[in-house]
Amino acid sequence: MSKHELSKLQEAELDIFKEFIRICQENHLRYFICGGSFLGAIRHKGFIPWDDDIDVAMPRPDFEIFLQIAPRLLPEDLYLSTYKLGAEHITLVAMIINKHKDFVLNNAAKQVRTGAWVDILVIDGAPEPGLKRKAFGIVYMYHRMMNQFAHFDEIVNLNKARPWYENLAIQFARISKIEKHLDPVRVGERFHKFLQANPYDTSRYVATFMGAAKMNEILPREIYGEGTDYEFEGLSVKGPDRYNAYLSHFYGSYMTLPPLNERNRHNVTVNKGGARTNPCIFISFPFAYYPADGRCA
Repeated sequence: MSKHELSKLQEAELDIFKEFIRICQENHLRYFICGGSFLGAIRHKGFIPWDDDIDVAMPRPDFEIFLQIAPRLLPEDLYLSTYKLGAEHITLVAMIINKHKDFVLNNAAKQVRTGAWVDILVIDGAPEPGLKRKAFGIVYMYHRMMNQFAHFDEIVNLNKARPWYENLAIQFARISKIEKHLDPVRVGERFHKFLQANPYDTSRYVATFMGAAKMNEILPREIYGEGTDYEFEGLSVKGPDRYNAYLSHFYGSYMTLPPLNERNRHNVTVNKGGARTNPCIFISFPFAYYPADGRCA
């Protein structure tokens, strides 16, 4: 994607972000800019120059309210996409998407056309450290894997270097054609029900479990806190209170720019053809783990 095309995508995403913030403010809903977008807010006061998405996170109680009210409050050119759309929604996270499919995601076996988007991750409570957390992690990884299998052709990047056990799972999915035997809505329902076992507001630890770092997403809830104002492209946005603790956890020496060859994007290109019926994209790449050195941000 050229610099001009990337700027076009970022501008469209910023417009979506403004609508998201408006709805949250008018309805007193908590949210936090997160991931690479939060890193961008701290390091660049806006987008990381080579980044192509916006990530926000909402505590589970606020997220559930947002799901109910957003469809009637969003402008006509935007829509809320979640796992409840079934095969039409192929990512782990909820998204606000522009109906104009101006871009193409090129990571999996199938190309997927999409409009500009904003990712909305859920922050759920996490178990205390120890055996309970380890048991939770095993079941969590099973549910996550089943979600990937339910959308295998659209979201699994077959060209990534992976551990042997992930390659084994991918080979099983390819041979068994498991995608044809899974109901993505039912898979999503089970995953979300499982993640709600630990209430956000009474848990010492919380996590955006649908993020790329999997169990390494777990942080003390106090790091998010009540939300602090930060600048992002001229906007005042809410982010985790303890920015240094958050960013150090995920990116290490986060103020140091990564080398040019490690400034990864999501392999998005401009759609030069016609529209396609599938409007959704996959952002948090399956089976991926973003190293805590800022390489993917």
